[in-house]
Amino acid sequence: MKLTEVLIIESRNSADYFEGRQEGHILQQILVLEGVRSKYFEVIDQLHLEKALKFAENENIKYVHFSCHGLDDGFSLTDGTHITWKVFDEIAWPYLKDKCLVFSSCLVGKGIKEIFDYHKTFCNVIIAPTRAISWSEGVVAYSAFYHKAKSEGLIQSDVRLLNSIVGAGTFSFFESPTRNTAYKLGG
Repeated sequence: MKLTEVLIIESRNSADYFEGRQEGHILQQILVLEGVRSKYFEVIDQLHLEKALKFAENENIKYVHFSCHGLDDGFSLTDGTHITWKVFDEIAWPYLKDKCLVFSSCLVGKGIKEIFDYHKTFCNVIIAPTRAISWSEGVVAYSAFYHKAKSEGLIQSDVRLLNSIVGAGTFSFFESPTRNTAYKLGG
């Protein structure tokens, strides 16, 4: 039996609900088609985010994908709670240690590196956009990203793939100062 390798945590706002936008859920369906075992959580508040983060501690999970609205100083949950990088560190450490984090959240790439100020081993690597992106850009780019991770595993050049799909300089790659291991999916 294959074990969960990708955990998707999604937190939408009221407009997303009204319009029926669900990037994370669509991405999970694509991963199923790819033969990659994934788990999807839709979180609406900090309590449920914390529960999802605890699930991420599972040693088989290699990637934790966040699909939510973001800014350079953190990201927002459905109930309007803004999770700053300091708060994220407080609720996520050490659950994300040895994981690759992937953010489909506008602008978080401008500030996410701050989490390494709190714990140098917070996670292995982070991929995040540095500009506003649409849900459709995220679905298309990350579908290609995870498809490639099945054959080669995550390498910094994969960020070039993401940028070639949605525009140069959109996504950035950040490595932990001490732990920069990446993983192949399906291995």
